[in-house]
Amino acid sequence: MYNRKELNLTRNEGKSLIKINKILAAGALSIFAFSAVGCNMISKTPEAIANTVVAKVGNLKVTKGEVEEVAGPVLEQYYGEDYESNTEAAEAIKNLRTQALNLLVEQKLLEIKANELNILPTDEEINTEVNEYLESMKETYGGEEGFNSALEEAGLTLDEYKENLTKNIRMQLISDKVTEDMFKDITVTDEEIKTYYNENTNSFKSATVSHILVSDEAKAKELREKALKGEDFAELAKENSEDTGTKEKGGSLGTVTYDSTQYVTEFMTAVKALKEGEISEPVKSTYGYHIIKAENIKVDSLEDKKEEIKTTLENKKKNELYTNKMEEWKEEYKVKTYEARL
Repeated sequence: MYNRKELNLTRNEGKSLIKINKILAAGALSIFAFSAVGCNMISKTPEAIANTVVAKVGNLKVTKGEVEEVAGPVLEQYYGEDYESNTEAAEAIKNLRTQALNLLVEQKLLEIKANELNILPTDEEINTEVNEYLESMKETYGGEEGFNSALEEAGLTLDEYKENLTKNIRMQLISDKVTEDMFKDITVTDEEIKTYYNENTNSFKSATVSHILVSDEAKAKELREKALKGEDFAELAKENSEDTGTKEKGGSLGTVTYDSTQYVTEFMTAVKALKEGEISEPVKSTYGYHIIKAENIKVDSLEDKKEEIKTTLENKKKNELYTNKMEEWKEEYKVKTYEARL
């Protein structure tokens, strides 16, 4: 049967129903970080509040109601249905709404550009995507009956769900079409790939790392000597290490890349200096004294990583171009936002 949490069909939560364009992903995901509301419109009707203009984008407008469609479901999820009265979370709620507003401004700009380029999605394109998505949802929930039960549990009719879905799929198609046109001339050369590889060698080097952590330096030296004389490193870790997270695993941290930021600087500096199978001198950190062993040291070749690096560089160029275009278009269409109205 269905799982309501997986379906995630709240009344306004259309955003989660479709994949978000990669370039919009950072903005869309950042909306889930949240902030607070200050509302001086108590005397207005709910309808008037929803229709309050919070941004102007060319000849298009963003309303407070649209912002709430994006931010509201998340706010409710984290702060409950009465999040408006949560004074402790007020700043967080305001920040989330501001991020939602910025996302909606970007969407309006994309819509304007799609119209200018004459690439707005047709009704046929939208309906095709909607129907395909609906069929996939029915399959996910074991057929039409299961899907309808999930809708009922979420408090939605099929028409309401389909209306939200259609709106969001239309926006996704607009985003896809405009960004496809925007990125059509982006290329990455072999020389750029080689330069990136050479400048980021630690990203392509790794080792299987184990350690023993103790609070006493003399104890650390003693354990190192035992390991050097042939005693099993993993057994020494199980018997002596004070790192409860790795103790039972013989001190194993698994595969660690040399650009990892998961570990303190002193630790990673020692790892990088070790040769195959070598055991370090005691390394002092804020946690105590580490004895570190590196095995299976591996360096990925440029050829092995070429496509991965190419994708990384392409995405970097796309993100930079997208950001620059948004700033350019905001000036071109004289975008104005009224965050105080949120």
